[in-house]
Amino acid sequence: MEQHTKKTKNNLKASLLKQIEQEKVVPRSRLFFRCQECFVWTLWLLSVLVGALAVAISLFVVTHHQYALYEATHDNFLTFMVSVLPYLWIIIFATMVGVAVYNMRHTKRGYRYSIVTILASSIVLSFAAGSTMQYFGLGYSLDSLFGKQMSMYMSQAKIEKQLWQAPHDGRLIGQQVLATTAPTTTVIFQDSAGDRWVLNVSELTSMDLYLLGSEQTVRLLGTASDSTAKHFHACGVFPWVLGQAMKASELSKERQAFISRVYDHKDRSKERLAKLELAVFEETDEPSVEEAEGVCAHIAPVRRIEASMH
Repeated sequence: MEQHTKKTKNNLKASLLKQIEQEKVVPRSRLFFRCQECFVWTLWLLSVLVGALAVAISLFVVTHHQYALYEATHDNFLTFMVSVLPYLWIIIFATMVGVAVYNMRHTKRGYRYSIVTILASSIVLSFAAGSTMQYFGLGYSLDSLFGKQMSMYMSQAKIEKQLWQAPHDGRLIGQQVLATTAPTTTVIFQDSAGDRWVLNVSELTSMDLYLLGSEQTVRLLGTASDSTAKHFHACGVFPWVLGQAMKASELSKERQAFISRVYDHKDRSKERLAKLELAVFEETDEPSVEEAEGVCAHIAPVRRIEASMH
């Protein structure tokens, strides 16, 4: 029995030596393993930081679009968010969390922690760091920088311009370049594509006219009455807010102003309908419904908000 045990040990020893020779295993110093450990920890830290950047930009996007004038571009808030969510950064965040978990598991003591614990800690750290970055405006700055430096990167400024430079859908972005002697009902407006439009401003408020006359970049809501001749009937003027990182309170005020503008067009249409009834009663020349209610009472955003109220 003793001889059998000794023989087994010798065979095991011979097998191990043979495997060491075949795989050319050489001894490593303690410094090598410490450097390897530091490298793995560095990769983990980098993955958490990249995940934090993804969180910062994603928070900027979601916060900004929370107050967006989505009725002007989409049927409802859900379809709007589906089209503007930063899917690239969401994928990057998920990837970086996975990399962080993998690297943590390959540290010296990483095996002691469960996957759930490591996953939760990586997500919490990325969200905490990302929220801090966004608080100081880094999400907006990074998104804007990437948009300027990389032509293929769709920053929020590019997405916003894409949404609002759509004359056939009643949206323009640009500046007023020429106005006739006041008072006037038409001005010349140049959009971001370089086209010049004859703008009918008869239904704009004094605040709209002031913002338009400032010649700064603005978003325009209305309807293209003649796309070939470049005639556009304006119903609302809104500032181009992505030129700066606006606070949530300012974004909320802008959205409230948009809703108020829509209500204003609805109220005006009721007043004009009353005048139409009076004109018919007095047997004068009957104006058209569009003349009676105004063009702006029939644009899509007004109809969408009106439908959501019922």
